[in-house]
Amino acid sequence: MIQSVKVKNLSLSKDNVRKTNREAGIDTLAANIAAQGLLQNLIVTPLKKAGHFTVKAGGRRLRALQLLIEQGTLPVDHTVPVLVLTDDDNAIEASLAENFQRVPMNPADECTAFNFLIQKGMTAEDVAKRQGVTTRFVEQRVRLAELAPCVFEALAAGEITLGVAQAYAVTSDIDRQARVFAQMSTSYYGDTPDNIRRAILNGTVKANDAKARFVGRDAYLAAGGRIEGDLFATEGDENWIDVDLIETLAAKKLEAAAAELAQSEGLAFVTPIAATHVPYDLERQLHEFHAPARALTEDEQTRVETLSAENDQLVEQLESVLADGTPEAQMANDRIDAIERELETIDDARHEIDPALKAQIGTFIYIGGDGEPRVHTRLFSEKPVVDPNAPPRTTGGETGEGAAGDAEQGSKLSATLIDELATQRRQILVAHIASDPAMALDLTIFLMAQNVVFEQHHVPNHSTLKSSAAGFPIFGFRDEGSMASQTIDDQRQRLDTSWAGHTTMTERFDAFRALDDEARGAWVAFSIARTLEPTLNVAEGYRQNAFHDHLGRTLDIQVAHWWRPTAENFFGRVKKGIMLDALEEIGGPILRGRYKDAKKGDLAATCASLCNGQGIVEAEIREKATAWLPDAMRFDAVEKPAKTALRSSFVDGDDGNDPAEDEDTDIGDVDTDLEPDDRAGDQDDDQDLSEAA
Repeated sequence: MIQSVKVKNLSLSKDNVRKTNREAGIDTLAANIAAQGLLQNLIVTPLKKAGHFTVKAGGRRLRALQLLIEQGTLPVDHTVPVLVLTDDDNAIEASLAENFQRVPMNPADECTAFNFLIQKGMTAEDVAKRQGVTTRFVEQRVRLAELAPCVFEALAAGEITLGVAQAYAVTSDIDRQARVFAQMSTSYYGDTPDNIRRAILNGTVKANDAKARFVGRDAYLAAGGRIEGDLFATEGDENWIDVDLIETLAAKKLEAAAAELAQSEGLAFVTPIAATHVPYDLERQLHEFHAPARALTEDEQTRVETLSAENDQLVEQLESVLADGTPEAQMANDRIDAIERELETIDDARHEIDPALKAQIGTFIYIGGDGEPRVHTRLFSEKPVVDPNAPPRTTGGETGEGAAGDAEQGSKLSATLIDELATQRRQILVAHIASDPAMALDLTIFLMAQNVVFEQHHVPNHSTLKSSAAGFPIFGFRDEGSMASQTIDDQRQRLDTSWAGHTTMTERFDAFRALDDEARGAWVAFSIARTLEPTLNVAEGYRQNAFHDHLGRTLDIQVAHWWRPTAENFFGRVKKGIMLDALEEIGGPILRGRYKDAKKGDLAATCASLCNGQGIVEAEIREKATAWLPDAMRFDAVEKPAKTALRSSFVDGDDGNDPAEDEDTDIGDVDTDLEPDDRAGDQDDDQDLSEAA
């Protein structure tokens, strides 16, 4: 029997078969009841107290009604229709039937219904409010309702899942959806959302791409560019469709910036590079120019000394007399800042380039990873720079770097005597340098730094100390686009090369020693780092060097922040078992089993997508995937002792040159096969250093 009962007279029965997830979706159901009313009556049985009933079926509806009354949406004495049963057994059976016999609504029908409401004139916000869902949920369902007919029909027929349909819906281009659907229908692994999404988005650019950020969203749209938001990804994620337009706009904007920079700085040229780095090959086609810093004038030197003394005095006061936070301490800190700014101004004046020289040199402008234009800090010239203010050359040979003219003025010495005297003078020089650590350290850094700057020129320095860049084992390998390579390029650009513009090694060394500790320290760090050869954490081969692993651990290197495995650089080049092992390490046997029958190419793409945070998986699995690395790329190896201890010549008192002992010394797993020092052509590249500078 159907009758009306006040909600406050209803209570939930303990016999209701739904025991778990009772509170799930109550807010949504309440919003729907508020908009549509109670569309289905409750099933109740009477209690002993007259007019009171216990709800056997419809417990969630009762909670939703109680929530609406509590919120004030419904009145306290609100009544609802109920079906009154007198038999408890029948009531339990009714509760079971109501919960057990439910058939979930087909996603396609949901989409059609939401789209129907929108077509009637309701806004997405209105529908969301009436149905108790988010506006984004409504927009997602409407997007699915507008899928290509073939895709939507497959969703309605249960041939594809909701996740697959969402992958097709990342674009509103139904023709592209239909083409990809036709391709994927015949693919063995064409029902994977990651593969579908990758195929759909092929040829598009993400909004966070460096070029897209450089062009700007407004400029792109104003030029007719098309943007599609991915409703099924992170909110705000967009795909820019017209890649050619992005390239054109980026090139025009960069050309304008290059022209403006060239005019404002008086440079001969500024070459725009519509990329995130300047190709090394372009640099090699030009002459690198190093502007020497002039010496300080007497007035400048006096001012620098005065400011430095004042700075030291203020620092001493802050450390010993002035208390933190007092007005006096704040005044002292402000004065120190002012001193630093004035010293920087004086130093900048030393590095100003003569306008006559600027008219012969130029540089590059490119797009930084943050989407901002970046100016190459190094300067170049198409031809050797000619300084119109330089004194004319005198006949009788070049000056500096060991001119031959002076040697021929005196009496000629025999070759044997020259060798003997040179050896004796070398011994004297070595004895003195070895007793002066400060001079030796400066000389070490200078020789390595000079090797970096003039590595394309033959500069005889009569020292065996080198810091040549280690050669890549793959000829012609280029990796400028990686985060690590870009960082190395930035480090190279920040090095102070003012000393390199001088024409003699003597002048360069004196100018180098005049640099501050931080500038010289940057040179030694860069010079030493570039000598490291490629090694890998593998069990076999000469590529293993566990000492490098120790360096990596000491520096706390987080490889996952710098390198991610992709189908191109890893997964597509290993056996299927390695990929499945990676999946098991990330998500356990379940994740491995999910992809065990996939084709190798599809599996490589899936693994790459997961490890780059693009897979549709649980948050815990995504976190593990984005941190996963192959063992070879980890700095986990531990160095093993050499099989025979290396003997020190200093301990034994010999000169370490006994060939017999050298043959007997076994240094364990260290591979003594040396790769050829790729210095071929150095002698052929001899150039006048004054021109190179």
